[in-house]
Amino acid sequence: MSRTTRATIGAVFGYVRFGTAIVVGLWLVPFTLRHVGAARYGLWLASGELLAYAALADLGVLATVPWLIAEADGKGDRARMRAVLTAGGSAAILSAAVCALISFVLWLLLPSVVRMGPGERDAVLGPLLVLALIGVVAHPLRVFQSVLEGVQDVRFTGALSLFSVAMNALITVVLLKRGLGLYALALANAVPAVLIGLWNLVRVGSIAPDLLRHWEKPGWAAIRSMFVQGMGTSAAGWGWRLISASDGLVLASLGNRTAVAALACTNKLAQALVQLSWVPCDSGLVGLAHLAGEQRGPRLHDAIVVMVRVYMALAGSVACIVIAMNPAFVTRWVGPELFAGGLANILIAILVVTMTFGHALAVVPSVLGQRLQIGTATLACGLIHVALAFGLGFRLGVVGVLIAGVISHGIVFAALAWRPFTRATGMHETALFTDVLWPWGLRMIPLVAIAFALEQFAGVPRLPYTIGMGGAIAVLGMWYMRPLYLAFGPVRALYDRLLYWLPLRLAPRADAT
Repeated sequence: MSRTTRATIGAVFGYVRFGTAIVVGLWLVPFTLRHVGAARYGLWLASGELLAYAALADLGVLATVPWLIAEADGKGDRARMRAVLTAGGSAAILSAAVCALISFVLWLLLPSVVRMGPGERDAVLGPLLVLALIGVVAHPLRVFQSVLEGVQDVRFTGALSLFSVAMNALITVVLLKRGLGLYALALANAVPAVLIGLWNLVRVGSIAPDLLRHWEKPGWAAIRSMFVQGMGTSAAGWGWRLISASDGLVLASLGNRTAVAALACTNKLAQALVQLSWVPCDSGLVGLAHLAGEQRGPRLHDAIVVMVRVYMALAGSVACIVIAMNPAFVTRWVGPELFAGGLANILIAILVVTMTFGHALAVVPSVLGQRLQIGTATLACGLIHVALAFGLGFRLGVVGVLIAGVISHGIVFAALAWRPFTRATGMHETALFTDVLWPWGLRMIPLVAIAFALEQFAGVPRLPYTIGMGGAIAVLGMWYMRPLYLAFGPVRALYDRLLYWLPLRLAPRADAT
């Protein structure tokens, strides 16, 4: 099976998974709000953001294992793959112990950080403890998922990801109806992680039994090497956590708990769609590492250019959907009181673009070995973001926090990551602007104008019509942007498969510019 075919299958599963998660999430959020209340739900979100920092104790090992496995697989080195598995698993066990300690400390500090009252402590701390304890058990099992991702077992991992979404939703609904409150949310997140980890172990034994045989106890040098390899990814994880998952915590610590729920609801559609837009290229990252292992320079360079074009083309369509339809969507979905306002919505649309560009600047050089440099840049950006979020959030509330995100994503991180990107890819420093940003920006101008016009004249239609109009904007944006992305194998394959069922063949040639 070729890299393009595997990436295409991974993208299809990714789209189905995210589409399912979006539909399920749109229904679950109002359902959850009815059972736990907006204030308590906002407190849970903010508390979860703080506790999630403990998961970064693995120092990026599990995020790096798929790339190392893929590179060794590209060279046909099974002994190296086995060594990565044993060293990565040992490092994951050590990091799980550290994660448990950090979780306990954060759990003790949580009431003072987010200003919980006595009744709120009883409601929140117990579920968070359950989530943390089960998460520590599940953490080392994730190494087997990393192995499957590295060997690109895309059908199995894709199907299992769909199972995870379904199990999460089922547990949430059943336990909320039984009156378990926030315990339902904790168990719905924790239990599937353990079951899927065990299933991944069985799968590795089925398709690559040699990787589970003749293990040699890894020495400290090998385990330390895994931490060193993942150090850049870990720093990047801390940075992205500070940038993208601390806003609710900042607002809660400033005493504005209602704003936490409003920001979460206003940002829900954008977050879901931006993750959806990353699927095609993220599905190709392991293949990119495999290609780098084969040392094919010209092909690698061309793949990177088109990959960044795909990221930006898809992000542009998402931004237009947010501008045009998100106000009506949030109003109809959870009510106008949980819409953060027009200015906040525009800032969220800008964040969609800047976050995607930053993601592209981060993952491509990380796959190609510039992990420490990108991690350092991301961590510095995250610290700057938190400082700006507190300062601007104190004065401007939700809008100030979002402005901090635009500055940290769009200016600070781009400036810090640009040079590591060019070093890793061998591209000229102006190549991203001339080959990606300039043609993308020219095509975005009419799309943004149409989006603002729709937002002004559409009003607040019923939710099905709002969703339908959003889908129409997505189709228009993707059709108009198609010259930028059709040279990318997975996207071209999906596009051709779609057009196979259409009577009119409107696609340009794959070499269109």
